[in-house]
Amino acid sequence: MKTNLLHRSSALLLTLIWAGSLCAADGYVQYKARPGSTVKIAGSSNIHDWEVQTGLIGGTFDIDAKVSLDPAKPPPAGKVDAKASTFMMVSSIKSGKQAMDNIMYDTMKKDTNPKISYELQELVFKKSVPDEGQLIFDATGALTVSGVIVTNKMEVMMMPQPDDKLLIKGSAALKMTDFGMKPPAPALGLGLIKTDDEVKVSFEWVTAKTH
Repeated sequence: MKTNLLHRSSALLLTLIWAGSLCAADGYVQYKARPGSTVKIAGSSNIHDWEVQTGLIGGTFDIDAKVSLDPAKPPPAGKVDAKASTFMMVSSIKSGKQAMDNIMYDTMKKDTNPKISYELQELVFKKSVPDEGQLIFDATGALTVSGVIVTNKMEVMMMPQPDDKLLIKGSAALKMTDFGMKPPAPALGLGLIKTDDEVKVSFEWVTAKTH
């Protein structure tokens, strides 16, 4: 009798946990990566400025369904319940010049760390700019480049688009050395070309609501 009661109690507990997880999942609105995105990485050297980019960003963004993303009816300022996981392949980043691409891939250790990824840790709503259709947030996340994880803080803008799409934009100044990368001094320039450590990364991530 006690054994049957224990089994029934365990089954009920598992059912409640399973149901609770479903409720938690249903409590979020998910946006998934769509074509049209852009990531640009810009820097400089003692010879010239340079820029590389990719249009391939994967991943998802989930936000509490109770949080309004309407700039005309923004949520209260403060922490927002949200999560995001994004990635891009190093091999998709291009400069338009194969020699430069090869130097970049070596610097970013593409062969052993082919993926750049970002995991959102905290999202804080700051303000709305209705005239520009923007919601502005502070985002903190774990950015992984060349196998090294660095906590990154940046301001991001979210702009609702037609057809249940959401455009997420942002930029950050980063240092190659923070990710264990040595700023390249290409041998093809006899070592005379010196690349600056700091780069600016900017992105426009196009996502769409999943149904």
